[in-house]
Amino acid sequence: MDDIAKKYPNDVQIVIKNFPLSFHKQAKKAALYALAAERQGKYKDMYTKIMDNYRNLKTNEDLPRQYAQELGLDMAKFDQDMKDPALEARIDKETNQMRQSGIPRLSVPKFLINGKEPQGGRNIENYSTIIDAELKKK
Repeated sequence: MDDIAKKYPNDVQIVIKNFPLSFHKQAKKAALYALAAERQGKYKDMYTKIMDNYRNLKTNEDLPRQYAQELGLDMAKFDQDMKDPALEARIDKETNQMRQSGIPRLSVPKFLINGKEPQGGRNIENYSTIIDAELKKK
């Protein structure tokens, strides 16, 4: 996504929605950790650490708290934000939106271009071809 943002800085908007899969017991809490980090400008850093190490969450669902310390977050604010019902409400709202979207095979991460799932692989060349075609329609 960073490559897409660099290539199309004025034409593409990247929107991230939370969709913790219910069969991943730690997923919702991990999403809460990422949103709490977002309040201190570290969403992407937290998200990356969580996704790179998601298997480790099975044995320690609070591992992202360690990541927050590594990222230099204000831990008192971070812990307070983790308890904010607005974050859980946001996750629930985004989860419901995704369920109602009609998009088949909901999985994460899920990439959409103009609401459609790209076919042909997740790579800059494939996405660029699709984005260029969409931009020509405008």
